[in-house]
Amino acid sequence: YMHAQLRHGRTPTQLEQILSSNGAPVQAKQTHKSNDEKGTSAASDGNARPLTILYGSNTGTCQAFAQGLAADAPSHGFKVTKVDTLDSAKDNLPTDQAVAIITCSYEGEPADNAAHFFHWLKSLEGNSVKTQYAVFGAGHSDWKNTFHKIPTAIDDILLARGGERICSRGSANAANGDMFSEFEKWEDEVFWPAMSKKYGGDGGKTDSAATQSLTVEVSSVRSSHLRADVYEARVVDAKLLSQPGSSEKRHIEIELPASATYSSGDYLHVLPINPHESVQRVMRRFNLAWDSVLTIKAAVGTILPTNVPISANDLFGAYVELGQPATKRNVTLLLDACTDDETKTELTRLAGDAFSTEISEKRVSLLDLLNKFPSVQLPLGAFISSLPPMRTRSYSISSSSLVSPRRVTLTYAVLHQSHMSGMGEYVGVASNYLSKLATGDKLHVAVRPSNQAFRLPTDYEKTPVIMICAGTGLAPFRGFVQERAAQVEAGRKLAPALLVIGCRSPDQDELYRDDFDRWEATGAVKVLRAYSRKPEASGGSKYAQDALWEHRQEARELWDAGSRVYVCGSRALERSVEQVCKKIYLSRAQELGKDKTEQEAEEWFEGIRNVRFATDVFT
Repeated sequence: YMHAQLRHGRTPTQLEQILSSNGAPVQAKQTHKSNDEKGTSAASDGNARPLTILYGSNTGTCQAFAQGLAADAPSHGFKVTKVDTLDSAKDNLPTDQAVAIITCSYEGEPADNAAHFFHWLKSLEGNSVKTQYAVFGAGHSDWKNTFHKIPTAIDDILLARGGERICSRGSANAANGDMFSEFEKWEDEVFWPAMSKKYGGDGGKTDSAATQSLTVEVSSVRSSHLRADVYEARVVDAKLLSQPGSSEKRHIEIELPASATYSSGDYLHVLPINPHESVQRVMRRFNLAWDSVLTIKAAVGTILPTNVPISANDLFGAYVELGQPATKRNVTLLLDACTDDETKTELTRLAGDAFSTEISEKRVSLLDLLNKFPSVQLPLGAFISSLPPMRTRSYSISSSSLVSPRRVTLTYAVLHQSHMSGMGEYVGVASNYLSKLATGDKLHVAVRPSNQAFRLPTDYEKTPVIMICAGTGLAPFRGFVQERAAQVEAGRKLAPALLVIGCRSPDQDELYRDDFDRWEATGAVKVLRAYSRKPEASGGSKYAQDALWEHRQEARELWDAGSRVYVCGSRALERSVEQVCKKIYLSRAQELGKDKTEQEAEEWFEGIRNVRFATDVFT
């Protein structure tokens, strides 16, 4: 079993996990330490300046940034007095020390654990803030109108209310896929130099060895502890949807606890466990026996369980990200631990101009690099403290709360393919975890609301809907149509609904065909299909956007009647549908004898984005 010892006095839940046993001999106790005590000595220095770090985070990314900043602080001469949520600082923002704020925006709103702080901050008047602060914001540029809205507002309000900005605001864009590197760049090149200039101390780049301030003892007792932002749920059904020869797509049904609720279109955040093969790679690389137990002792704050024994399998399975792309600081860490000249030359190249194309774009992890360069003798503590904490993964719920209020279904593709770097296989952490679950298994999840624009209209009798998807992008629309079918069955009259589905072929990966045929027969939806491998079976339409263009007259009539448009799938699908919508707009204008330019079509589309046109794009 994994037992959760939760932070901040929260109530623990239990996660059942069967631990393998093969009768291997007990490993003698050994200690792995970082090769540099500089970080811990700085933390204990009586001259260290105090620093408070506050974060707003729903999925754990900004919390991971905050913990990383705290780990780096001692090597710059700062002692972190607090790492906590922004809400913890409501009415109590420190004025006697620097404050670093790391937060995000969700559709222009603060994170759940930052909302009270933000509303309190907006209520302040005059020059009532005497805080010296720095802000870093995370977001996704797909939400153009609200991109970094909350971190920008916090930064501006603090300054307007008398606060002192220590450095320029940093930012990371999830669309770039490498937010950890963006954060490290701001930290090393902006934040710490500014802190050094203002308060004194070492403002240079973070010493890659100094930050690794974990001491790890290895023994042979089992115990583990789990993070606290999820609750326990139970699998009630799991099955394969796709046919042999096509990419694996699956369905899972999960029973939520009585206290949990959801709405159609919401997300289920899943806290996964790393694939067994990834954990075994770590065990082999650091010569750990199957029953090794680690005791972590940290000089600075960490989200990992400290001063208690934890199974190495549990730690590397449930607590840390093993597949996260390496950052430049990770590569430098390996370089510092390297004694082989040939390896040093290659790592120096990878830490330079080759980093973007050979590490970041190919999603090469720190573990990948350690296996590629076996001569690098990196201490176990340095490896663990370089890994981000395990984060939840977000899946669109594919069921209707009107039909099953206590049970949610997920529709997902299992990612298992050749690694872009050529180094073995790339395995999707959460999808492979879910694919191994069976009826009766427990897992940890949390319901999160979707974008307000990505919900069924409340005036369903008047507002038509157009839904466009490809592959498992069908997930939220299954929930939408299931809900409409239940409303039809209850005798309600609905506005029309059009669903455009893209997949490979009707005999390979067409999902839930029987369900949609049944719902279509009730009048809950009209379904159009596009088969990329068999376009002759879909009237010549190869992709979903082709079918939309082919049936543009029908789509245009629904639009003129006030319809909402929803797109779920890849970024390529989103862009293609956007282009078809603009094309329909221009063709309609031409029919009416109005000359419209592409610029005017662009302006029209930006006006409907996130209002009548909503997307849920895979990242």
